[in-house]
Amino acid sequence: MFSVQNIFKNARINTYSVLQVRLKSKTHWSKLKKKSGPKYKALHHFDEFYGSVFGSKWEPMREALLRKSKYVAVINNYGDSEETMEYLSHRGAHCLKNLMSVQKTFHDQYTPQEPTNADNSHNNNLDNYLAKLQSEEIAKVYPQGENVPDKLELSDNRILRTDKKEEEKEEVSKSAYTLNKALEEAQIDHSRIIQPSMGLSSEALYQYVPATKIKGLDDWVPESMHYSLYANRDTDFPLIIEPETEFEYPEHLKVMTYEKNSEYEKFPEPKRCKTGVFNYYPMDGASVLGVLALGLRGGERALDLCAAPGGKALAALQTLLPDVLLCNDASVSRSNRITRIFRDYLLDYENGNKWQERVLISRVDGRFLTDDFGFDKVLVDVPCTTDRHSVTEDENNIFRPDRVKERLNIPEVQTQLLVNALRLSRVGGAVVYCTCALSPAQNDGVVHAALQRAFREHALVAAVRDLTKPFSALSSTLCLGTGAARPKYGQLVVPDIAANFGPAYISRLVRLK
Repeated sequence: MFSVQNIFKNARINTYSVLQVRLKSKTHWSKLKKKSGPKYKALHHFDEFYGSVFGSKWEPMREALLRKSKYVAVINNYGDSEETMEYLSHRGAHCLKNLMSVQKTFHDQYTPQEPTNADNSHNNNLDNYLAKLQSEEIAKVYPQGENVPDKLELSDNRILRTDKKEEEKEEVSKSAYTLNKALEEAQIDHSRIIQPSMGLSSEALYQYVPATKIKGLDDWVPESMHYSLYANRDTDFPLIIEPETEFEYPEHLKVMTYEKNSEYEKFPEPKRCKTGVFNYYPMDGASVLGVLALGLRGGERALDLCAAPGGKALAALQTLLPDVLLCNDASVSRSNRITRIFRDYLLDYENGNKWQERVLISRVDGRFLTDDFGFDKVLVDVPCTTDRHSVTEDENNIFRPDRVKERLNIPEVQTQLLVNALRLSRVGGAVVYCTCALSPAQNDGVVHAALQRAFREHALVAAVRDLTKPFSALSSTLCLGTGAARPKYGQLVVPDIAANFGPAYISRLVRLK
């Protein structure tokens, strides 16, 4: 019999043993447990993916991503704009237009050339990562045995091929292949016979359930499907890439920013002006590039297909150029944020020129939005993995377990949005595609797939306008991807400690027919 004294003695010994195990690690056990959250899963995913694609460039990007992002100040023309610019300039900020003008003069005299094999190296790195990812997925589904298939068939009739070489195979007629014949040729898998000594617990039986019968497998989607659009690089459509020569900075768009490695990088909180609106709007400097890439002109009809929370739409209105701007977002709560921002920053004039007459707000899924008149300029800032948010915040994180299918389906949704944007643009109109992700699958992969799908399904032809030269004037303000980090169809703003903007991808497309 155990006495009460012995029981307490054993309890103290067990408690001491647990404490010893906990104290072996330098990190407290409670903090170790938290590292299984969505943001740590996202960081682990990016370490594998971006580490394979960008190589040595990923480490500085990673360090910058985990730090606080940098902002610019979009001056409100409906407030005390001149006073605000003077106030911020005394704090060390500079006008972005002036910085670009000075840098453009330098680049006109000397333009460094990048290696011509950057795209091939970029593609090869991603191909190697995809091959590794696909082999790991097959190992999970078929952990044993020699009869490993060369492709995985998915629930929505898509096929993930694990062998790049397409080999012709003889197909057996299902009608001729009877059940009796199948039973005669079947081989018994003795390794799956349950021995009595193993017991009948659910844990022991679980590994003997056929994989095709596991609940939820019909909805299973392999991770590599996220990159399937990028892997398909067929050029059976007119692929036109031309340098952009018509870029012009909008005269009335006033943006204040700090240079790289500036001592002052934080703007004060916006204040109300005498007119009642806020004096400036803080936003990521990379987001302004999407508005610059639009190339807005006076009297045009513009569309922001995924407008919430409204920062880019507000910057577009600050150019004072669009005659009509339609801001669309499928989410009611997010579209309400657009209205609140416009009320805080836009002003109605006494002569009857009201911003509500120029700005329209709709709440429709951007993939199915229709319009009878067409638009001169379309901005498509699509939902994406939002890399910086994913590695710093657990709330509303796309890497949450309950959002796996949503995350894997992101490139397909992005492609549908871009195709519809091309359809809504007029001939000669421009479409700017933006993401806040570093992923080539969500960037170049989506642009390629959308151009292909728009041609096949709608006989629509669009040209990619290369923004390398006009965006080179931003080199003193932010960091653009070069070498392995340089996309083929757009520009990539990469996070950097000296200029911690982005990440952001910007691609400009012009509809030809």
